Amino acid sequence: MITVPYCGYRFRNPDRDAIYRPSGTDSFLFLMILSPMTFYFEDREPEHAEAGACIFYPPFVFHHYQAEGEFLNSFVHFRCDPPLPEPYPILTGRLFYPEQPEEIHSLLRLIQQEHLNRQDNYAQMEDLLVRQLLLLLGRVRAASHPPRERRYYGQLSALREEMLETCEKPWTLEQMCRRANIGKSQFYRYYELYFRRSPLEELTDARLQRVRYLLASSSLSVQQAAAASGFRSICHFNRFFRLRCGCTPTEFREAAFGRTAAPKPVDISAAP
Repeated sequence: MITVPYCGYRFRNPDRDAIYRPSGTDSFLFLMILSPMTFYFEDREPEHAEAGACIFYPPFVFHHYQAEGEFLNSFVHFRCDPPLPEPYPILTGRLFYPEQPEEIHSLLRLIQQEHLNRQDNYAQMEDLLVRQLLLLLGRVRAASHPPRERRYYGQLSALREEMLETCEKPWTLEQMCRRANIGKSQFYRYYELYFRRSPLEELTDARLQRVRYLLASSSLSVQQAAAASGFRSICHFNRFFRLRCGCTPTEFREAAFGRTAAPKPVDISAAP
């Protein structure tokens, strides 16, 4: 089980304070700095770190870092018994800048809340939250230098969430660009930079997930389910579905209902 002896969210030390632990600690340490600092290492030159930089220290390794002015950081120390299972593919002992630090910082806030409030089953919640943090760190895209192109992240993230939640709507690239107030070339560039996929790929996958659910659990006909999921051409939809799922929509529905008769399709054309 993972236990948390210490944690902090937006924790302040005195200005220009330094942390120096030649032998580290007996726990893992994940640290996100929120003000510029200098990090020192035993095997290489010191490194300047901007706000948003992160570092993950295993137990009993050298720690040394100092604030260049204000000292502000969020962190969690944790121990594991038994040891952490593989794989947690996290870079250790090196500074990195996650592309989406907000998710990581939110988890650190939740860990601190559980640690301070100590409600029922708080230890189990801490264990789950730290494991979630480790899984997230293992898959986030990170760079060794601070990102310089985050100015559109907020509006694109909000647009993406709305688009995926309402994938049945007739979204177009022009509409997305207008909503985000970004030109077409910039929109594609920043969207793929932030989310690692194109908006069309994500929209199509959301529509496919929706239509699979409708085919497996509703009485809508194939054509109605396709239209309710944002597919405008039934011919294109049938070809696309077979390509992605390896069967026709009708075969998928029959398999979903265990080879029993599917519910009789309803006529929704006259619905108010």
